[in-house]
Amino acid sequence: MSALANQAPIIGTNHEFDANAFAFSADLQTPRRVETKEAVVQLPSTGGYRYLPAEAIREGGIVSHGGGYAQVAGRTGADGSAITLSTAVIEDLNILDVLTCDRVVAQITTEHALNNLVPSVSFLGTRFDNLRIAGQEIVIDPYHDILGAKPNNDESYLNDSGVLSRIAQQYSKIRSMVGVPRWASDEFTWDSAVMDRQQMKCSLVKTVSGAPGKSFGHVIDLPFFGRIFLAELTVTRVVKPAPTKAEVTSTGPRIETSGGGASNSTTGYQFTLTMITTQLNGGASGQIVVTQADPNGNGGKG
Repeated sequence: MSALANQAPIIGTNHEFDANAFAFSADLQTPRRVETKEAVVQLPSTGGYRYLPAEAIREGGIVSHGGGYAQVAGRTGADGSAITLSTAVIEDLNILDVLTCDRVVAQITTEHALNNLVPSVSFLGTRFDNLRIAGQEIVIDPYHDILGAKPNNDESYLNDSGVLSRIAQQYSKIRSMVGVPRWASDEFTWDSAVMDRQQMKCSLVKTVSGAPGKSFGHVIDLPFFGRIFLAELTVTRVVKPAPTKAEVTSTGPRIETSGGGASNSTTGYQFTLTMITTQLNGGASGQIVVTQADPNGNGGKG
Protein backbone atom coordinates (compact mmCIF):
# COMPACT_ATOMS: atom_id res chain seq x y z
CA MET A 1 0.00 0.00 0.00
CA SER A 2 1.29 3.47 -0.86
CA ALA A 3 2.48 6.10 1.60
CA LEU A 4 -0.65 8.10 0.83
CA ALA A 5 -2.82 5.14 1.73
CA ASN A 6 -1.14 5.03 5.14
CA GLN A 7 -1.54 8.74 5.81
CA ALA A 8 -2.19 9.36 9.50
CA PRO A 9 -5.83 9.99 10.43
CA ILE A 10 -6.99 13.39 11.51
CA ILE A 11 -7.47 13.64 15.28
CA GLY A 12 -9.30 16.24 17.33
CA THR A 13 -12.56 16.66 15.43
CA ASN A 14 -15.98 16.21 17.01
CA HIS A 15 -17.20 14.54 13.82
CA GLU A 16 -17.12 10.79 13.26
CA PHE A 17 -16.09 10.12 9.67
CA ASP A 18 -17.51 7.21 7.72
CA ALA A 19 -16.93 6.42 4.04
CA ASN A 20 -16.65 3.34 1.84
CA ALA A 21 -16.08 2.64 -1.84
CA PHE A 22 -15.40 -0.22 -4.21
CA ALA A 23 -14.56 -0.27 -7.90
CA PHE A 24 -16.20 -3.44 -9.22
CA SER A 25 -18.15 -6.51 -8.16
CA ALA A 26 -19.58 -9.51 -9.98
CA ASP A 27 -21.83 -12.33 -8.82
CA LEU A 28 -22.45 -14.54 -11.87
CA GLN A 29 -24.09 -17.94 -12.01
CA THR A 30 -23.85 -18.83 -15.72
CA PRO A 31 -22.17 -19.58 -18.08
CA ARG A 32 -19.50 -19.83 -15.37
CA ARG A 33 -19.45 -19.07 -11.66
CA VAL A 34 -17.77 -15.74 -10.90
CA GLU A 35 -17.76 -14.02 -7.52
CA THR A 36 -15.44 -11.06 -6.96
CA LYS A 37 -15.31 -7.61 -5.36
CA GLU A 38 -12.39 -5.32 -6.10
CA ALA A 39 -10.70 -2.34 -4.45
CA VAL A 40 -12.81 -2.21 -1.30
CA VAL A 41 -11.79 0.69 0.97
CA GLN A 42 -13.10 2.05 4.25
CA LEU A 43 -12.23 5.31 5.99
CA PRO A 44 -11.26 5.33 9.69
CA SER A 45 -13.70 7.21 11.93
CA THR A 46 -10.99 9.79 12.61
CA GLY A 47 -10.52 10.61 8.91
CA GLY A 48 -7.36 10.46 6.82
CA TYR A 49 -6.96 8.79 3.41
CA ARG A 50 -7.27 5.29 1.99
CA TYR A 51 -6.65 4.14 -1.59
CA LEU A 52 -6.67 0.76 -3.35
CA PRO A 53 -6.15 -0.04 -7.04
CA ALA A 54 -8.31 -2.48 -8.98
CA GLU A 55 -6.23 -4.70 -11.23
CA ALA A 56 -7.44 -5.37 -14.79
CA ILE A 57 -9.52 -8.54 -15.09
CA ARG A 58 -10.96 -10.77 -17.80
CA GLU A 59 -13.55 -13.38 -16.95
CA GLY A 60 -13.71 -15.33 -20.20
CA GLY A 61 -15.74 -13.33 -22.69
CA ILE A 62 -18.33 -12.38 -20.07
CA VAL A 63 -16.83 -9.30 -18.47
CA SER A 64 -13.52 -7.45 -18.49
CA HIS A 65 -12.13 -4.09 -17.44
CA GLY A 66 -8.78 -2.34 -17.65
CA GLY A 67 -8.41 -1.54 -13.97
CA GLY A 68 -9.31 1.38 -11.76
CA TYR A 69 -9.26 2.36 -8.11
CA ALA A 70 -11.26 3.35 -5.05
CA GLN A 71 -10.37 6.05 -2.55
CA VAL A 72 -11.87 7.68 0.53
CA ALA A 73 -10.72 10.75 2.43
CA GLY A 74 -11.86 12.75 5.43
CA ARG A 75 -10.48 15.97 6.84
CA THR A 76 -11.40 18.99 8.94
CA GLY A 77 -11.46 22.32 7.10
CA ALA A 78 -9.99 25.56 8.38
CA ASP A 79 -13.48 26.70 9.38
CA GLY A 80 -14.09 23.54 11.40
CA SER A 81 -16.21 21.81 8.76
CA ALA A 82 -15.88 18.06 8.21
CA ILE A 83 -15.27 17.14 4.53
CA THR A 84 -15.55 13.58 3.23
CA LEU A 85 -14.69 12.29 -0.25
CA SER A 86 -15.54 8.90 -1.75
CA THR A 87 -14.50 7.90 -5.28
CA ALA A 88 -14.59 4.72 -7.37
CA VAL A 89 -13.31 4.40 -10.95
CA ILE A 90 -13.27 1.65 -13.61
CA GLU A 91 -11.75 1.97 -17.09
CA ASP A 92 -12.32 0.05 -20.36
CA LEU A 93 -15.40 -1.82 -19.18
CA ASN A 94 -16.81 -4.56 -21.42
CA ILE A 95 -19.80 -6.73 -20.52
CA LEU A 96 -20.56 -9.47 -23.09
CA ASP A 97 -19.43 -7.13 -25.91
CA VAL A 98 -22.76 -5.37 -25.42
CA LEU A 99 -22.18 -2.73 -22.74
CA THR A 100 -18.87 -0.85 -23.00
CA CYS A 101 -17.55 2.32 -21.38
CA ASP A 102 -14.14 3.98 -21.48
CA ARG A 103 -14.37 5.28 -17.91
CA VAL A 104 -16.98 5.14 -15.14
CA VAL A 105 -16.59 7.47 -12.15
CA ALA A 106 -18.69 7.55 -8.99
CA GLN A 107 -17.71 10.46 -6.76
CA ILE A 108 -19.43 12.09 -3.81
CA THR A 109 -18.17 14.85 -1.55
CA THR A 110 -20.05 15.76 1.63
CA GLU A 111 -19.40 18.71 3.94
CA HIS A 112 -20.74 19.04 7.46
CA ALA A 113 -20.43 22.72 8.35
CA LEU A 114 -19.48 23.57 11.93
CA ASN A 115 -22.46 22.96 14.24
CA ASN A 116 -24.50 21.58 11.32
CA LEU A 117 -25.53 17.95 11.48
CA VAL A 118 -26.82 17.46 7.91
CA PRO A 119 -24.21 17.79 5.12
CA SER A 120 -24.07 19.57 1.80
CA VAL A 121 -23.57 17.03 -1.01
CA SER A 122 -21.73 17.31 -4.35
CA PHE A 123 -21.44 14.81 -7.21
CA LEU A 124 -18.71 16.73 -9.03
CA GLY A 125 -16.56 14.30 -11.02
CA THR A 126 -19.30 11.69 -11.42
CA ARG A 127 -19.65 10.65 -15.07
CA PHE A 128 -19.73 8.06 -17.86
CA ASP A 129 -17.13 8.51 -20.63
CA ASN A 130 -18.26 7.04 -23.96
CA LEU A 131 -20.95 4.70 -22.68
CA ARG A 132 -22.15 2.46 -25.51
CA ILE A 133 -24.62 -0.39 -25.87
CA ALA A 134 -24.29 -2.71 -28.84
CA GLY A 135 -21.90 -0.14 -30.30
CA GLN A 136 -24.47 2.67 -30.13
CA GLU A 137 -23.48 5.82 -28.24
CA ILE A 138 -25.71 6.47 -25.24
CA VAL A 139 -26.65 10.09 -24.63
CA ILE A 140 -27.25 10.79 -20.96
CA ASP A 141 -29.20 13.71 -19.53
CA PRO A 142 -27.62 14.10 -16.05
CA TYR A 143 -29.48 15.12 -12.91
CA HIS A 144 -26.65 15.87 -10.50
CA ASP A 145 -28.73 18.49 -8.68
CA ILE A 146 -31.65 16.22 -7.79
CA LEU A 147 -30.95 16.77 -4.07
CA GLY A 148 -30.64 20.52 -4.57
CA ALA A 149 -29.01 22.73 -1.98
CA LYS A 150 -28.67 21.64 1.62
CA PRO A 151 -32.11 21.93 3.28
CA ASN A 152 -32.71 24.94 5.51
CA ASN A 153 -32.52 24.78 9.30
CA ASP A 154 -30.39 21.62 9.21
CA GLU A 155 -33.42 19.60 8.13
CA SER A 156 -33.03 16.09 6.73
CA TYR A 157 -33.08 15.51 2.97
CA LEU A 158 -35.67 12.83 3.69
CA ASN A 159 -38.07 15.49 4.97
CA ASP A 160 -37.35 18.21 2.41
CA SER A 161 -40.37 18.99 0.23
CA GLY A 162 -38.24 20.03 -2.77
CA VAL A 163 -36.24 16.79 -2.74
CA LEU A 164 -39.34 14.67 -2.33
CA SER A 165 -41.11 16.52 -5.15
CA ARG A 166 -38.21 16.03 -7.58
CA ILE A 167 -37.97 12.32 -6.83
CA ALA A 168 -41.76 11.93 -7.14
CA GLN A 169 -41.58 13.58 -10.57
CA GLN A 170 -38.74 11.25 -11.60
CA TYR A 171 -40.80 8.20 -10.66
CA SER A 172 -43.89 9.60 -12.37
CA LYS A 173 -42.02 10.14 -15.65
CA ILE A 174 -40.73 6.57 -15.60
CA ARG A 175 -44.21 5.14 -14.98
CA SER A 176 -45.81 7.31 -17.68
CA MET A 177 -43.44 6.27 -20.48
CA VAL A 178 -44.95 4.24 -23.31
CA GLY A 179 -44.23 0.53 -23.04
CA VAL A 180 -42.87 0.61 -19.47
CA PRO A 181 -42.89 -3.01 -18.22
CA ARG A 182 -44.93 -4.03 -15.21
CA TRP A 183 -41.88 -4.76 -13.05
CA ALA A 184 -40.56 -1.22 -13.55
CA SER A 185 -43.95 0.34 -12.92
CA ASP A 186 -44.16 -1.57 -9.66
CA GLU A 187 -40.59 -0.77 -8.61
CA PHE A 188 -40.81 2.96 -9.30
CA THR A 189 -44.01 3.71 -7.43
CA TRP A 190 -43.88 6.79 -5.20
CA ASP A 191 -46.43 7.62 -2.53
CA SER A 192 -45.16 10.40 -0.28
CA ALA A 193 -47.96 9.73 2.20
CA VAL A 194 -46.62 6.27 3.02
CA MET A 195 -42.95 6.77 2.12
CA ASP A 196 -40.42 5.27 4.50
CA ARG A 197 -38.63 8.36 5.82
CA GLN A 198 -35.59 6.25 6.68
CA GLN A 199 -34.57 5.78 3.04
CA MET A 200 -35.24 7.08 -0.46
CA LYS A 201 -33.90 6.10 -3.87
CA CYS A 202 -33.46 8.13 -7.04
CA SER A 203 -31.05 8.54 -9.97
CA LEU A 204 -28.54 11.13 -11.14
CA VAL A 205 -29.74 10.42 -14.70
CA LYS A 206 -32.96 11.94 -16.04
CA THR A 207 -33.14 10.07 -19.33
CA VAL A 208 -30.99 8.10 -21.77
CA SER A 209 -31.32 8.08 -25.54
CA GLY A 210 -29.76 6.05 -28.32
CA ALA A 211 -29.99 2.71 -26.54
CA PRO A 212 -31.49 -0.39 -28.14
CA GLY A 213 -34.25 -2.14 -26.24
CA LYS A 214 -36.59 -0.11 -24.03
CA SER A 215 -35.39 2.91 -22.06
CA PHE A 216 -37.32 4.62 -19.28
CA GLY A 217 -35.61 7.21 -17.17
CA HIS A 218 -32.26 5.80 -16.04
CA VAL A 219 -33.21 2.18 -16.80
CA ILE A 220 -32.58 0.18 -19.98
CA ASP A 221 -34.34 -3.15 -20.52
CA LEU A 222 -32.45 -5.03 -23.22
CA PRO A 223 -33.77 -8.37 -24.54
CA PHE A 224 -31.27 -11.26 -24.54
CA PHE A 225 -29.03 -9.26 -22.18
CA GLY A 226 -30.82 -7.99 -19.10
CA ARG A 227 -31.61 -4.81 -17.16
CA ILE A 228 -29.24 -1.87 -16.79
CA PHE A 229 -29.62 0.72 -14.02
CA LEU A 230 -27.56 3.92 -14.24
CA ALA A 231 -26.34 6.27 -11.47
CA GLU A 232 -28.70 5.15 -8.73
CA LEU A 233 -28.50 7.10 -5.47
CA THR A 234 -29.84 5.88 -2.15
CA VAL A 235 -30.11 8.24 0.83
CA THR A 236 -30.43 6.47 4.17
CA ARG A 237 -30.83 7.77 7.71
CA VAL A 238 -28.60 5.59 9.88
CA VAL A 239 -29.00 5.50 13.66
CA LYS A 240 -26.01 4.20 15.60
CA PRO A 241 -25.57 3.56 19.33
CA ALA A 242 -23.86 6.42 21.13
CA PRO A 243 -20.35 5.63 22.37
CA THR A 244 -19.83 4.74 26.00
CA LYS A 245 -17.90 7.09 28.24
CA ALA A 246 -14.94 4.71 28.08
CA GLU A 247 -15.03 4.71 24.27
CA VAL A 248 -15.10 8.50 24.13
CA THR A 249 -12.15 8.69 26.50
CA SER A 250 -10.13 6.13 24.56
CA THR A 251 -10.83 7.39 21.04
CA GLY A 252 -10.70 11.12 21.70
CA PRO A 253 -13.24 12.59 19.26
CA ARG A 254 -16.68 13.52 20.53
CA ILE A 255 -19.62 12.68 18.29
CA GLU A 256 -22.90 14.54 18.29
CA THR A 257 -25.93 12.92 19.88
CA SER A 258 -29.43 12.86 18.47
CA GLY A 259 -31.13 16.14 19.23
CA GLY A 260 -27.89 17.67 20.47
CA GLY A 261 -28.37 16.47 24.05
CA ALA A 262 -28.18 13.28 26.08
CA SER A 263 -29.14 10.31 23.98
CA ASN A 264 -28.49 6.65 23.43
CA SER A 265 -27.92 7.05 19.70
CA THR A 266 -26.39 9.17 16.96
CA THR A 267 -27.76 9.80 13.49
CA GLY A 268 -25.85 9.74 10.21
CA TYR A 269 -26.92 10.26 6.61
CA GLN A 270 -25.54 7.76 4.13
CA PHE A 271 -25.36 8.57 0.40
CA THR A 272 -24.74 5.47 -1.73
CA LEU A 273 -24.10 6.06 -5.44
CA THR A 274 -23.89 3.05 -7.78
CA MET A 275 -23.05 4.00 -11.36
CA ILE A 276 -23.93 0.78 -13.23
CA THR A 277 -25.91 -2.22 -12.05
CA THR A 278 -26.54 -4.93 -14.64
CA GLN A 279 -28.97 -7.75 -13.93
CA LEU A 280 -28.06 -10.27 -16.61
CA ASN A 281 -30.73 -12.70 -17.81
CA GLY A 282 -29.67 -13.63 -21.35
CA GLY A 283 -26.61 -15.64 -22.36
CA ALA A 284 -25.25 -14.95 -18.88
CA SER A 285 -27.06 -14.69 -15.57
CA GLY A 286 -26.16 -12.81 -12.42
CA GLN A 287 -25.31 -9.27 -11.38
CA ILE A 288 -22.43 -6.89 -12.08
CA VAL A 289 -21.95 -3.63 -10.18
CA VAL A 290 -19.53 -1.01 -11.48
CA THR A 291 -18.23 1.70 -9.09
CA GLN A 292 -19.94 2.43 -5.81
CA ALA A 293 -19.16 5.41 -3.57
CA ASP A 294 -20.61 5.81 -0.10
CA PRO A 295 -19.67 8.72 2.19
CA ASN A 296 -21.43 9.09 5.52
CA GLY A 297 -20.94 10.86 8.81
CA ASN A 298 -22.54 11.00 12.20
CA GLY A 299 -24.76 13.93 12.99
CA GLY A 300 -27.74 14.33 15.23
CA LYS A 301 -30.75 15.51 13.27
CA GLY A 302 -33.68 13.15 13.65
